[in-house]
Formats: sequence, structure tokens, C-alpha cells
Amino acid sequence: MFLLASLSALVETGASQQSRAVTELQPLASGITLPVQLGRTLSAGKVKAGTVFFVTTTQRVPVSASAYLNRGAKVRGEVVTSEAGNGTAAHPSMLIIRFTELSYRDKTVPVDTRAIAAAHFMHVGYTFLPTSGGGDNGNASQASWNTRQVGGHEVNRSGWVGDVSNTMMQKVGYADYHGVYSLPVSLNGVMVPRAMGVFSTTAKGLYGYDPESQMESSGGLIRITNPNERAVIRNQDQLLLEVVSTR
Repeated sequence: MFLLASLSALVETGASQQSRAVTELQPLASGITLPVQLGRTLSAGKVKAGTVFFVTTTQRVPVSASAYLNRGAKVRGEVVTSEAGNGTAAHPSMLIIRFTELSYRDKTVPVDTRAIAAAHFMHVGYTFLPTSGGGDNGNASQASWNTRQVGGHEVNRSGWVGDVSNTMMQKVGYADYHGVYSLPVSLNGVMVPRAMGVFSTTAKGLYGYDPESQMESSGGLIRITNPNERAVIRNQDQLLLEVVSTR
């Protein structure tokens, strides 16, 4: 009975041995998510328009029902607009960026994305701490800690594997050693789990930023504005991107 239950859990969590790493990168389908981390700070009015930068995927990324990208894929970004503003709502500080290419195993494909959510590096750090503080219920092994995602969902692990639950204690995803995922959703008629990184499946907007900051994303552009302070995304901040087009 234990063996049957274990096999069932592996299939349910997407840890089936049928999954394999992509050997040759192909354009990604719309709807695939890319949790990424910045490697430098981008501050409006300081960074120059045209500046190229790169972000890196933070976990395994499912790209089909049976294939995934390993952690560490690179996404090329560029700064479109960088304006310091004058401290008013009429002329806020503005940072506009876009992502144009995905590179993996020495191959690059074009890509357009929108930003679903962004988290300050401090909020990112909180997701790796046990919800009960210290060793989780006396458990010193991080592989079995209960943790909280950006946006409030909780991950209940045992040996790295576990369920992600919403505030109503409903299962909305799962975790394994390689990352955190939503339950499979239909992408072009195929059921595919979405990589969530440190984010809840319902996460949206900015977390841990100045309260006046706002983020909008459409047409492949990601716009962050702040009427009072510089619009900025920092080194080690994380974004949850969604592929909207491969151009």
C-alpha cells in the first residue's frame, strides 16, 4: 500500500520519470512561466536606456507535459526607458524594461514576456525560512520545513516533496527538490505545471517595494513607476515572468 501511494504521489507531483531535460531549446509556448532573479540593480535615472542585462531562472521550468529546462537558463533584458522624474505624480520616476531572448545550453530563442509579480530580495529571503521560526517544529532539516510563498500560500514539505496550499487549505500546487509549481494548467491544449519560484499562484504586482511604486506590464514591456522616489529593481530581487509571445 505504501509503494502504491508513493507512486501515485510521484505522478501527481509531476516527478514522474517520464520528465526529461530539454536537450535542444525550442521557442516556448505562451503561458509558460519563468521565475528569474536579477544580477544587478536597475535604478531609474541612473541606469541608461539601452543597457543590456540578464536574469537567471531560479528553478526547473516545465515547458511541456514531459520536458523541462534546468535551473540557470538566461533571459536577456534591456532598459527601454530610465527617467528619474521630478517627485510628482505628473512626472514620476519611471523604469521600463523588456526581455527579448532566452538562452539555454548554447542555444538562444526570441521571447516576449509580461511580469506577473516582483519581490524585493528581503521578501525572497523570507520564503526560505520556516513558518514557525527556527527549526520547524524541532525539525532541523530544511527539506521538511513548512514555508510561505510570496503572496501567502504555504508549502508543506517532507523530504523536499510536498503540497502548496492556499489560505483555505486547498491544494494549488506542489514542490519538489527542483522547485515549486502550480497544478497543471492547459497550455495549447496540453496540461503543463507552471514554475512558480518563490511566488504563490495568485501573486500579482509588487511585494516589498515602496508603497507608491506601481508595476504595469503589456506589449512585452514592464513599467515600474514611483511618484515619490526612484523606481528601482535591485540585485537579487526576483520576478515571475510569463511568456506571451516568441515573436
